[in-house]
Amino acid sequence: MKKNTSTNQLFFQPTFGNKPEQIVGRDGELATFINALKEPIGSRNRCSLILGQRGMGKTALLLEIAERAKKEGFITARVTAHENMPASIIEQIQLNGSALFKEPKTHFSGFNAGALGFSFGLTFSESTMQQFGFRAKLSLLCDKLAEKGKGILILIDEIHTSPAMREVAASYQELVGDQKNIAMVMAGLPQAVSEVLNDKVLTFLNRANKVYLDPISINSITAYYDLAFRSLNIECSEDLISKAALKTLGLPYLMQLIGYYLTLYSQNTSKINENTLKKAATAAINDMEDNVFKPTIAPLSDKDRDFIKAMAKCDEPVTTAKLIEVLGWKKEALQPYRKRLINSGIIESPRRGELIFAIPFLAEYINKQ
Repeated sequence: MKKNTSTNQLFFQPTFGNKPEQIVGRDGELATFINALKEPIGSRNRCSLILGQRGMGKTALLLEIAERAKKEGFITARVTAHENMPASIIEQIQLNGSALFKEPKTHFSGFNAGALGFSFGLTFSESTMQQFGFRAKLSLLCDKLAEKGKGILILIDEIHTSPAMREVAASYQELVGDQKNIAMVMAGLPQAVSEVLNDKVLTFLNRANKVYLDPISINSITAYYDLAFRSLNIECSEDLISKAALKTLGLPYLMQLIGYYLTLYSQNTSKINENTLKKAATAAINDMEDNVFKPTIAPLSDKDRDFIKAMAKCDEPVTTAKLIEVLGWKKEALQPYRKRLINSGIIESPRRGELIFAIPFLAEYINKQ
């Protein structure tokens, strides 16, 4: 996608995994997270889980929470879950909180300008770096930032079960028990979050506040499109705005894409018509294919692909019996692939014995291929 430097960027920034200028239709969720930071240390709401399928705006929401948390007196560490996550969290806190501390103008050998464990500011002494692990370092940072009236907010995207996740979560639980001013917000696909909650070491996270991101309301999207086009002096009838909003299916990423292309294709005329909408919707789906569908399908095995191809041929919801008929597999052979595809967030089971695609338009894309 070509970068557009026009004023439509104030309203539409369809970079996947980025934060648009305005988060649409999530005011309630944002208020829940920010209000939780004002609750007493140890409150269950200060540890939150965001669950949502691809394109539901999980990453954008984390970015917005990080921005608003700064105004509430929190130093943030925002990371994507990976094996070196604990070290990344420490580095992010030190980097984002460093402006609160002035470094000494002169450094002498063995000079200790800070509290125990620090050489100066939020920089750890050499002995602390070598002798202490993640939990101790995080505790020291909590204490140091508390001197400035600041807390710590850890934001983790794409969570999954791993040794690093266990270390971070267990350390958080212990520091809350020590009455440190720390909070945590995590985001991930529903099944990935489910695996984390079922991990024996992480069962305490079942007490965390859980927020499920459903499609945003078409009314919210309609209102936002109306505001955007009026502000950009683009003429668009109420009927076409309604049609454009409906084509998003409530998916935040698709809302951004369609809005972006509507403004791009109406630059010369400053007017949106049926043809403009058709072109914009087609371009948006093409981007969905490149940025969502292809990366989703690429890692799948041949058998996984056979499974979703069979699903795509059928009307949703697809029954287990119908899949067995189309694939010619035995029921027990179906289960491993069903489970794996559900865990990957590609399909979901709304009712026992039934399956649907979790990502809008994915079935159409598969049939096209």
